Parts: sequence; C-alpha cells; structure tokens
Amino acid sequence: MTQELKDKYIQRINEASPLQLTIINYELLLANILDGRKAAPRSAECTAALDKARECLATLFTTLDMNIEFSKDLANLYLYVNKCIIHAGMRRTDDEKNVMLDDAAKILSELKTAWQTLAADENLLAKMAEGEQTYAGLTYGKDGKLEEYQDFDPNKGYKA
Repeated sequence: MTQELKDKYIQRINEASPLQLTIINYELLLANILDGRKAAPRSAECTAALDKARECLATLFTTLDMNIEFSKDLANLYLYVNKCIIHAGMRRTDDEKNVMLDDAAKILSELKTAWQTLAADENLLAKMAEGEQTYAGLTYGKDGKLEEYQDFDPNKGYKA
C-alpha cells in the first residue's frame, strides 16, 4: 500500500462514524488479502500482508456483541476467513494460496457490500438506533376483505 493511499485512509478514519469505520476495516482487510495474493507464497511480503489482514480481522472480531445472534454468525464467518488466511500462508504454490485467499475475499466482499447497503439506508439506521417497533398483520375490513395493518404504538392498543 502506497503512502498516499495510507494518508487517504487516515483522513477517512478521522472523519468516520462507527459504521464507516467497519467498512474501512473491510476495505483494508481486502487490500491486504490482495497484497498477499500478489506476493510469492511463503515470502516475507506475503507473510506481512497476511499478518496485517489477520490484524484487521481481529479488529472486526472485537467489535462483535456476542449477546446478539447475528454476531455469533459473523464470528463463525470471521473464524473461517481467519482459517483461510492461515492456510494460505502455509501453501507452497500460487494456485493453492490464491484459492484460499479468493474464498476469504469473496466472503468479505459480500459482507462489505452488506455493510455499505446498510450505511446507505439512513432511514433504516435511524429506526434501528431508535429501536422503533412496528406491529403488522392482516385484518378484515368492513367489506370482509383482508387488509394490511401496521401499528407503531408500542402499547399494542392498550393504554397504560
């Protein structure tokens, strides 16, 4: 990674929200995997790039709240990606190494895209932050036909 690119990342990190920091971490992780893919197997450059990738992955792992089921699923994916990176570092040929790194990069790219989609939908983020609950279902209208119903009242119709 060039110094110019590092400087751009430093500026982005200084101005980033927690969600944007997660996305930046994915970008750095993928960049290090790409650097490892370009380097010769078991070379110092490859080892350094894969070590940096594992550091980024460790940072992502520490942000997980294991009380949330989704975090447990992410933790399993991160463990698998870590295994791919470790095994890639031990391979002797480019083909063997790159198969492992490509598998890790595919998973991480899809996760990064999901986080970017989440960041782009500010309304969804606001609702998540507020904890707004919506109760939805079907009811019968006056004419006997089914109609959709949404209730934003947390009391579900009961007055406290």
